[in-house]
Amino acid sequence: MFRTIEDIKNKISENDRKNTTYIHPIASDEEIAKLISAYSNSDGGDIIFGIRDDAKRLELKKFPFKVDLERIQDLIEGSINIKSGYLTIEDASILFISVNKSDELVKVNKVPYRINGNGALEELKVQKVFISYAHKDSDLVNLIEEKISLYKNLETTRDINVTQYRDSLSEFMQTIRNHDVIIALVTSAYIKSLNCMYEITQLMKDIDYQKKLFFIVVNSDDYKFYKEENRYENYQANIYSVESRLAYLSYWSDEQTRLEQSIKEANLRPAMMANIALDLRKLESILPAIDDFIALLNDRVGRNFKEMYETDFKDIVMRN
Repeated sequence: MFRTIEDIKNKISENDRKNTTYIHPIASDEEIAKLISAYSNSDGGDIIFGIRDDAKRLELKKFPFKVDLERIQDLIEGSINIKSGYLTIEDASILFISVNKSDELVKVNKVPYRINGNGALEELKVQKVFISYAHKDSDLVNLIEEKISLYKNLETTRDINVTQYRDSLSEFMQTIRNHDVIIALVTSAYIKSLNCMYEITQLMKDIDYQKKLFFIVVNSDDYKFYKEENRYENYQANIYSVESRLAYLSYWSDEQTRLEQSIKEANLRPAMMANIALDLRKLESILPAIDDFIALLNDRVGRNFKEMYETDFKDIVMRN
């Protein structure tokens, strides 16, 4: 909602700098466009011309400021919602531009901007978020994507399939490493998924993986977030007891034995075993790291889905 002329007058008289930029003596069209981008990408704000701000007080300057709004808008990429006008203070005509929050990311020369906590203009870095999850838990991932879409500086990726990279494990992992944040949605299905365990244990080999890896551990409070037809038994991760950890380790040990026995019994030519061989390579790579992964979950105490959802996943957003 736009500020009224009285709102703008009150800002000036009260030395109010919240979501407000005062400009004197001059600013380029590009600088003004960047400010419009910044306020559009946040909660809106006001640009007021002809007011000198020395960080201590505001001083009225009777300067006939002219702005070519049409040219400024030509520099802006994305949908904006602005209103400009004049108000009179002590016989001086003061120009202002009010900017409302935009529903899309607004850029200038392909770069989005924001106003930081100190009130300064800066580039808004768009961070790439990769979601690692088991397909049984797609309902929860849909909700994560929906919430993360509220933040214009975050873009999500999901469902990258290793086969699209010609079975190149290193190329597949590089696509994930190129992301700024990795969210692991941990359920029983996740811990029992070969692809999920491969993704996460390979990431754990990176020196700085803990800076970008965030766990959401699904528990019994999160049942309601699944659609009724997609609910399954024993979906909780259950990682906080020795018995549960041993059960997961036994599961993967049994999986290795089963796969090796199946390969032996099939007695197929190597050319027919490419995909099976790939699974075996992934399985052999994750076995030494499974216990480390579950121990890490215990150490870091991941938040449950309900807590994260009700706070719009701000813990993930604020850490970056």
